[in-house]
Amino acid sequence: MATVNGIIGHQTVTDKSVIDDRHPAVIRFKQFKADNGTIPAGEIVALDANGYVVSYDPASAATEATPVGVCIMDTDTSKDTIGNVVVHGTVIGKNLLTNGTASKPEETAALEANTLIWSF
Repeated sequence: MATVNGIIGHQTVTDKSVIDDRHPAVIRFKQFKADNGTIPAGEIVALDANGYVVSYDPASAATEATPVGVCIMDTDTSKDTIGNVVVHGTVIGKNLLTNGTASKPEETAALEANTLIWSF
């Protein structure tokens, strides 16, 4: 008798959770700057001079140096200019990003100092 070890389907889930459930998150639709690359889930975000969501840049001398929230899902700004941003609540600290790399403690501290978001 023959046996077959076939795979009918395969799925890999790579999403990471950004929201920590210790305190209910307040999420707002925000206008992202168009054609500004992909803003990844967990990215700390700020507003540019025109009020559009962009990645937080602590080295900037402009408005991008003040965090306003955390992007909760990958947002490709070449396709979507509206995205979901946590503006209040708790987030998972190890999943926070600044310019696509893991956030440093001082960047997380800036998020907490300038918003109603706390990381755990």
